[in-house]
Amino acid sequence: MQTQHGGSQMKIKILAVSASIIILLSLGGCGFAEHNTAPKETITERPSVRVTIPEGSTVYQTANILEEKGVCASSAFIAAVNSPPEGNSFAASITNAGERPYLLEGYVFPDTYDFYVGESAVNALGRFLDNMESKLTDADYARAEKLGYSMDEILTIASIIQEESGFAAQDAKVSSVLHNRLNSSSFSHLQFNVTFEYLDNSVEPYITGGRAKYNDLYNTYVRTGLPAGPICNPGSSAIAAALYPADTDYYYFVTDKDRNYYYAATYAEHIANCKKAGVSTG
Repeated sequence: MQTQHGGSQMKIKILAVSASIIILLSLGGCGFAEHNTAPKETITERPSVRVTIPEGSTVYQTANILEEKGVCASSAFIAAVNSPPEGNSFAASITNAGERPYLLEGYVFPDTYDFYVGESAVNALGRFLDNMESKLTDADYARAEKLGYSMDEILTIASIIQEESGFAAQDAKVSSVLHNRLNSSSFSHLQFNVTFEYLDNSVEPYITGGRAKYNDLYNTYVRTGLPAGPICNPGSSAIAAALYPADTDYYYFVTDKDRNYYYAATYAEHIANCKKAGVSTG
């Protein structure tokens, strides 16, 4: 009888322990459910803004657009352009940095970008440069070398094409005029208006006395050959045209008020075209 009674007590204890475990598991389960069903913490996303930089924009114009959109201060972006990160391959390839008002003019690739509001100017510049790097292929560099130019010179040529043309359908012909003049002993001066307009519109407003300081370096009416650097940031079509000009014997072109283009191989033909276009040659 004692053995049976002791066995009963043991069963009662086991049942009590089991009940305690069930209660603990139930409590733990309730806590787990509460943890999973509790509202998640709201994470505020950093505001961003989409910015389109038109083809042919200068560094000065691009900096102003970025400031207007709330990305970064215009002065900070220009400072970043003139002091790129150490080891930047584009900056390293420029051999006349002291002759340029904006060191990386020509490399700030025009495109549509998503920036953070209040993004650092250095990061913003990095997005432009990464995009440019992705656009230039090994074949492009090889083609530039075949033409006898550095990529920096090709971008300078492309920037003039961009400003003189602005229409993809005309880029290759405008490029042919530029290349033909560069390869001719008859044209010591390229004489493109857009080179001195660059100084008037995007250098002088930011750099006091910049027009006079850089005139002999950029104005192709007084400078022999190409200007010291690009005069804007060209798009893909202008860059392709700089690398692959049309095969023509043109040395002149003029446009009328409707943006029709008239090309000529001789000055006499050019004068006749100017009359057609209603443009004074005086």
